[in-house]
Amino acid sequence: MESGKRSTSGEAGIILEAVRFATSADVGSLHQLIARETDVLQLELVLRILLTYLPESTETHNYIDLLQQLAVGQLHQPSQPASPFVQRSYNLSDQDAQHQVRQLHLLPLAEEQDLYAGCTDPISLFLIHRARKIDLETGSIPEVQQLLEPFLDRDPYLRTWMISNILPLRRLDYDYYPHIDDTYTLEAFEKLEGRPAIESLLSRSARAGNDETNQSVRDLRGVVGPWAYGEKGRKRRKTHHDRRRSSLTTPWASERSAKSEKESDRSTWSDVNEWIVELALRDFAAAADIVEQWDGPNDVDYDGFSDDEELDHDIHGVLVQRYAQAGFATIHVASGTSASTFERAIGVLKRIARLLHLQEPPDFEKLRRSNTSTLSKDYLDKLSEIHLLHNALLRPDNPLTFPEDLSLGFASHVLRSCSLLQKLGHPKVYRATAKLAAFGRREEHLEELHKTLQKVPVRTRDNSSWAEVREHILWLRDWRYENFNSDVSGEEPLLGVFCRIPRVDVEVEILKALLRASCYTVAVYVYCTQDQRPISEDMVEKTVINVAMSFYDGASNGNRTRGGIRKACEILAAFQSHFPESKSFSEANALIAATHSMSFYSLTLQHGVPFQPVNIRASKDPLSLVGRILEQNPRSYTKLDDMVEIGQNLVRAGLSSQGKLQPTDRSHREDDNLLESFRRITAMAIEASLSEGDFDTAYSYIVNRLSPTVSGASKVKSSPQKGQEQKDEDDISWRSAYLAGRATPPKSSTSQSSVRLLEQRMELLSLALILAPSSQLAEILEVWRAVEGDLTSLLAREAAEEDQWNSKGDGSKPSTGSSNLPGGFGSSTVDSDQLANQKPRRQSRVTAAAANEEAPMGLFDVARGAAQAFSKNAFPLRGAASATTSPIEGVTRDRPLSMSSDSGSDGKGERVRKRDMVANAVTGGLASGIGWVIGAPAPPKA
Repeated sequence: MESGKRSTSGEAGIILEAVRFATSADVGSLHQLIARETDVLQLELVLRILLTYLPESTETHNYIDLLQQLAVGQLHQPSQPASPFVQRSYNLSDQDAQHQVRQLHLLPLAEEQDLYAGCTDPISLFLIHRARKIDLETGSIPEVQQLLEPFLDRDPYLRTWMISNILPLRRLDYDYYPHIDDTYTLEAFEKLEGRPAIESLLSRSARAGNDETNQSVRDLRGVVGPWAYGEKGRKRRKTHHDRRRSSLTTPWASERSAKSEKESDRSTWSDVNEWIVELALRDFAAAADIVEQWDGPNDVDYDGFSDDEELDHDIHGVLVQRYAQAGFATIHVASGTSASTFERAIGVLKRIARLLHLQEPPDFEKLRRSNTSTLSKDYLDKLSEIHLLHNALLRPDNPLTFPEDLSLGFASHVLRSCSLLQKLGHPKVYRATAKLAAFGRREEHLEELHKTLQKVPVRTRDNSSWAEVREHILWLRDWRYENFNSDVSGEEPLLGVFCRIPRVDVEVEILKALLRASCYTVAVYVYCTQDQRPISEDMVEKTVINVAMSFYDGASNGNRTRGGIRKACEILAAFQSHFPESKSFSEANALIAATHSMSFYSLTLQHGVPFQPVNIRASKDPLSLVGRILEQNPRSYTKLDDMVEIGQNLVRAGLSSQGKLQPTDRSHREDDNLLESFRRITAMAIEASLSEGDFDTAYSYIVNRLSPTVSGASKVKSSPQKGQEQKDEDDISWRSAYLAGRATPPKSSTSQSSVRLLEQRMELLSLALILAPSSQLAEILEVWRAVEGDLTSLLAREAAEEDQWNSKGDGSKPSTGSSNLPGGFGSSTVDSDQLANQKPRRQSRVTAAAANEEAPMGLFDVARGAAQAFSKNAFPLRGAASATTSPIEGVTRDRPLSMSSDSGSDGKGERVRKRDMVANAVTGGLASGIGWVIGAPAPPKA
């Protein structure tokens, strides 16, 4: 009875005494009590009392022995004497002792099943909870590590927990970044997971500043690596937590649970790989340093707490392969285009090859001659543009980034292409270059080739460098090494940045670039001189002409010593000796000669637009520009030879009505075209001279340059159906003559000049009547008769004035014969009969003119006279007629061309007047034109 009572009250008292010892940190007395009362103070109860009441500030070495003995289950009596409080605790009543025990509220060892579901050892649970309480109260992580180290070999769970939490936390807060105040608590550190955890753990290296890359590598090796060691525990806790929540039956809960299980399959190292790829987006050099200096999941510093033999080598082999793929992906996302970026990228490829024991890619200089057999057709067929997407770079089935010999070979060729493009002045990022090479269309390749060649002259202008540039371009087209001077083969290129462009087109573009860069020596040697020429002679000729004309079209001044025209002349001169019989070269030179001559004149087009050489080729009628020059440059019509030369050079240039450089139309001989341009430009000069009031120059051009021969005129009249060309020539000639004949020259100060101008106008009108078509004769005749009337009136007025002047000069009156002259003599001194018989000066000419003056002739009268004069068959403007009677009735021919009545007479007849010669011209020309209308007899044959 006594022993039972003692037992009931004694158990509660023992527990209370143990609590008191723990609260006061009297570990020795507690140890002695536990050793004496093992039946009451069992292991779990003792651990709960220590966890709840032992102060966190108690030094570890004070109770580490007790914990070790509890762990092995062998408690020894301490050497210290028992505390006097032990005896007093038994004096409590049973009721009070039990009441106090119920008020203890001891902490459970497994208070968070979700967090430590995989741990079943009570000592390990106690140590974990004790570590959390010590960190919460004191923040001393080294003290926690000292507490855990003796028990790591006891429980693998405890060792994993210590490596994945205490070790990285100690390094962050005490070893690596002791100066940073922002520290983690152990409780918060345990809850880190996924991508945010990686960014958080590695964020301090970015804030540290100096030597960021080395610190990132150190943190990956010493912080992230140990933290990832506890990946399984975190997955187990997350899975257990999600299963408890999956008891909810809502659809969204089930969907979230499935998503959580899918995410749990991801490795912590996948988040590390993604972080490296994201870093490459911002700073490729830093990401490259990490890949080159860190070996990945195999390169982790566990501080001796883990044995490498315990790691699953198969799993780690896969992890290293994924890490190498992440390094591969950093090259794809790199945004730099400098030479150092591509050098670092090839270093990353070599590092990946060494990690996975693959064939290292050669350096850029050796890559051209390396074996490209790794770029197989099967591998290229597996590529897709989807593989270039950012979220697809880390997929294990991505052939572009999965580390193997094929992908390394492809990447090394793309990197060398990037390097060459950078040297040529057209840098492109790796991703764009890979896309262009693998999936680009022909139009895209051609556009990139044009851009590349346009940038080359800015950086390279010497001939020797251009030979190397050509080889670079050809290698970019085809990554296979070959003799680039050989003939173009029909085999399609395997792969290249410009592989969709035929070899001939690439060579043509290179030739164009050489010409634009003024590297004529290389161009002539490669495409005209060497034995194995890459393109045909016709293609070279066509390309040279096109480039020369492009500079011609872009010129702003037509002078051959300036700008684009000078460049075009240089290009043609460089190749002229290789194409001596080329029609295209002759036409281009003629065009430049015409443009150069036009540059000395002022010329403005419509709306005040200044003239440019391209306007010649763009004009539908290039010869009309000569007319604009004559209009806008005063007295430029006096330089007829220069204008004719311009027009004939335009004809020699082969400019058709569309204004393009092309061969002359086969239906016209070049000589005929030259003659047509001569006539047309002469007509323009005649019109310009008339507009400026220079009738004499216009008359001279018509008589000496434009008027056809007699046979030519007869040919046009007799054969009007033999071609449009004859009609055009006739149209130009008669219209110019008609235009000058109808023009009204400035009034002359003397009557002789006026008569001469009227006679010249009638001569021009007579020429127009000869050459004009029948439909225009009436209009021309109307003008001709008007001019003839003016001439007749002028002659009559001149005769009247002359008669009046003679009468005044004679000083006699007709009736009396007396003289009004002062000092004159009367009839007494002069014989009256002699005065009466004396004739006044030129009396006969005036009397004859007045006696024979009749009304103007009609059209049929003129035609009848023309029929009678047809038998003379002589051109009126080149010789004098010998007829003594006018073929037109009522028109006298007895007027001499001088003031003397017998001047010009040879004794056998009088001299023919010039206006009678004009009348003969009219009637002689009409005989074959409209004589048949009035039934005139045919002229006798000579």
